[in-house]
Amino acid sequence: MPKTEIKFIAVLAFFVLITGLFFPYLQGSDANEYASIATQMFLRNDWVNIVNHHPQTGQVYDYLDKPHLLFWSAMIGYKLFGVHDWSYRFISVLMTVAAVLATYRLGRLLYNETVGKMSAIFFVTAQAIILANHDVKTDTLLVSFVALATWQLVEFVQRNRWQNALWAGAFLAGGVGTKGMIAVLVVGCVVFFYLLGKRNWKMFFNWKWIIFIGGFFIFLSPVLYCYWLQFDLHPEKFVNGNYNQSGIKFLLWSQSFERFAGDRKYVLYPEFSFLFHTFLWAFLPWALLTYIGVFHRLKELVQTRGASFFKREQLSFAGVWAMFIVISLSKFKLPHYVNVLFPVFAVFTAGFLFQLYNEHRDKFLKALIKLQWFIVGILLLLLVVLNVWAFPAQFILLLIAAAGIAYIFFVAINPKGNLLFRSWYPSAIAVLLLNILLNANFYPQSQLYQGGMMVAKQMHKDGVDWGNVYNYKIITRWFDFYSRHWRPVVDDDGIKELQRLGKPVYLYVSDYLKVELDKSFATRIIYQRADFEVAGLTTKFINPATRPSVTGIVYLVQVL
Repeated sequence: MPKTEIKFIAVLAFFVLITGLFFPYLQGSDANEYASIATQMFLRNDWVNIVNHHPQTGQVYDYLDKPHLLFWSAMIGYKLFGVHDWSYRFISVLMTVAAVLATYRLGRLLYNETVGKMSAIFFVTAQAIILANHDVKTDTLLVSFVALATWQLVEFVQRNRWQNALWAGAFLAGGVGTKGMIAVLVVGCVVFFYLLGKRNWKMFFNWKWIIFIGGFFIFLSPVLYCYWLQFDLHPEKFVNGNYNQSGIKFLLWSQSFERFAGDRKYVLYPEFSFLFHTFLWAFLPWALLTYIGVFHRLKELVQTRGASFFKREQLSFAGVWAMFIVISLSKFKLPHYVNVLFPVFAVFTAGFLFQLYNEHRDKFLKALIKLQWFIVGILLLLLVVLNVWAFPAQFILLLIAAAGIAYIFFVAINPKGNLLFRSWYPSAIAVLLLNILLNANFYPQSQLYQGGMMVAKQMHKDGVDWGNVYNYKIITRWFDFYSRHWRPVVDDDGIKELQRLGKPVYLYVSDYLKVELDKSFATRIIYQRADFEVAGLTTKFINPATRPSVTGIVYLVQVL
């Protein structure tokens, strides 16, 4: 592949990660909630106990849901740089870079150098991976640890070195310490099918698996110990609706399997096909290539009456799709749940394209090139709509966009490189260009409609005394993190009690609750900001003409 063009892709990918690290604010409730929990741990200098506060009552409680690794990663960022949204993301973004390396090495091990480079590029340019590096949840770290563990296990299988077994156990422990046993399920599934496809039965009985298991528990032990201190030593705590909760059991079993079974009211998007259509945008611009590759591999299996199963590597085909179907059977699914499979999907898609090129399937590749140019057109249309019409960008960004679009059209009329290179290069440029504009312009502008964040920022700027500030009846996670303070929740009786004690009362309140507040109390508006859940974009919000019709208002008011 042309070295100059590969370096250009690397530079653009770097700018996407950097702009995603520094420019957007946190969006959605999850990232703000996790960043806020980590902030309180940092302020207490408590690396053991994870606590949260209830959105309706404000009551602080022991938090038994997400394990420690995400919070520890955020605390490291806070220790290094202070409490900021970008320092919360910092370690997660570094781990994504490590995952890019792991994906490259995995593709190179399973195929060759070319597929390795393409795999890394497909992974880092997948839309959901780019999004996950500024809207940071547990899955950002999970994906990285799973990619690293899978790479090291394949190295172990191929080279039989104990060092790889140890590192694989360590990285897998990181995945479990981030989001539970889903990491073991994913890595175990893809490696099992890899060995099955190779008919490598001896590896199942290799004594060095003891090193892998030992490394896993050694590196997981800090998380297990902290859970033991917070929960197993305190059976009197009422946690998740029960007494006598074991944190260790939760991590090694309940955290993942309760969601799969739909226990504790974990039921969301239960229909089986949800992740299949989510994949179309999440793995953009490579999703259609992946689906076509799956159809091609299935057709090959039928034509060879199953013989091709043992001629092709199965880690990135049977392994990853078996896991995809298992996740799809879960009673609780969210769009980002499929992200954990993206390093392996990237290897499969790159391997599929290389197979076509190596077999001189020029007609097939040319058809895929036309399909990818259609995807490029969609990406460039989105760039214009979101950054010229919806939220107009500054001139310098529009100039960069124009130069990038001109370059893409230059590639179209002056094709450089072989068919393999042309099958993916324009798509990679287009998606990276789009996301530079999204990170530097669209997200920062649209997120100004996160009213709780804007009120908290204004309060910090004006030096408001936080000691007299309360949430009225409900907590907003944006206000939570950007205020850096967990303010109590009060209702009408609570306000009356504060007044009786002669204390000033300032309330953060949404527009629909302010209607209720005004029925009982006279208030004075200190701040008001437009408010919208930016993580749930709608066409009416994107359209400047209809945007006011779907935005609410949040307030900071003084009760008189």
